[in-house]
Amino acid sequence: MTTAFRIIPIDETVAKEVRTTLRAPGYGHPAYTEDIEGGAPCRLCLAKAEPGRDSERMILFTYDAFQGQEELPLPGPVYVHERDCVPYADTGRFPPHMVASGVILDAYAEGRRPLHERAVDQDRAEAALADVLSQPDVDYVHVRSRSAGCYLFTARRA
Repeated sequence: MTTAFRIIPIDETVAKEVRTTLRAPGYGHPAYTEDIEGGAPCRLCLAKAEPGRDSERMILFTYDAFQGQEELPLPGPVYVHERDCVPYADTGRFPPHMVASGVILDAYAEGRRPLHERAVDQDRAEAALADVLSQPDVDYVHVRSRSAGCYLFTARRA
């Protein structure tokens, strides 16, 4: 039996705040707007930016992937589109643009207790995520880029 999951991008209010203030929420660090070479995924809509298009400029800022979920932070760099975009809607399906170089699945129990980490290739990402979330001790998974190590999104059981 395959475990159904729910993909959770960053909160839309975070992206709006960053676009308005050009500051990292909760930290006040400056955010940087730039054209992206090679494409980078937006952590709200989970689509990759297309390099060289004005409408695809991205904002880089510091984000805590545990924000609103756990007490201890773990900040790192993430991107959102400079333009308005909508949160990823196909939450029961692994975002297809997020797996080009494979991903790292960091499994956690509540209380930010790390359980295990699994690196997977792009053709196994969806099945591996379902498998990790089928384990009873896993409460949520942070999905990270295998090439850069940065946070992409959170996943929980549906």
